[in-house]
Amino acid sequence: MESTAKCEIHMVRNYCLGSEILIERVPTGIDNLDVLLNGGFPRGSLIVLAGNCGSGKTTLAAQFLHAGATKYNEPGILVSFAEGHSVLIEFLRTLGLDFDQLEKQRKVSILDFVSMKEAGISIAIDQILTEISDIKAKRLVIDSFSAIASSFDDKTEVRIMLHAILSKMVRQLGCTTLVIVEIPWGTTPIGMGLEEFVADGVILINSFIEDFQMKRRMLIAKMRGTLHSSKYHDIAITADGISIVPVPTLK
Repeated sequence: MESTAKCEIHMVRNYCLGSEILIERVPTGIDNLDVLLNGGFPRGSLIVLAGNCGSGKTTLAAQFLHAGATKYNEPGILVSFAEGHSVLIEFLRTLGLDFDQLEKQRKVSILDFVSMKEAGISIAIDQILTEISDIKAKRLVIDSFSAIASSFDDKTEVRIMLHAILSKMVRQLGCTTLVIVEIPWGTTPIGMGLEEFVADGVILINSFIEDFQMKRRMLIAKMRGTLHSSKYHDIAITADGISIVPVPTLK
């Protein structure tokens, strides 16, 4: 029987105005991450998910979509500018995530724009917005904004697209959106230096070598209207996907 679990609404105190604001939370589907986010992402927010290669960004984003489709009755869209449709499907299957079946049920849609160049971006945006409307999507993943930016000669156009399209139009449609941003090894800036200011939230994932082993950690650098953890937390990727270890607390 399909789960119809409801998203929670949390009350966050606005100390400047001396009032309380009701913010609907979207559960992430990631073990223990909702604990750090005081219930999940704010509904309709734009979240930047940034990290270096192999850190687990796509895995986290895919679990977010999968949980929405299978647990919370929230259809989702994965827009890929980095990997082809068949490659993504096979990769996600290794994580135990059957997106092929979800696509057939119209609970998830995967849009492949790997070969898209600057001239076709406006067409891609129109198709994304049409798909959001068609399947009544509540969750959206853009993988990756870095790939989109690399196809533009004029970076001013990238800023316009990010602010006007993602920041405004997607929010009006009520989609909680994750935008993946690549951080090259050995650098610390996020993308073009603009994404983190436009976004409602920023999550950083780092992968690094320690004691001859690959390790990963997560930091919630920013999350609008959320009393969130401000510490680094170790994360693990297994056959069951990505999780935060050990079980975290906000204390």
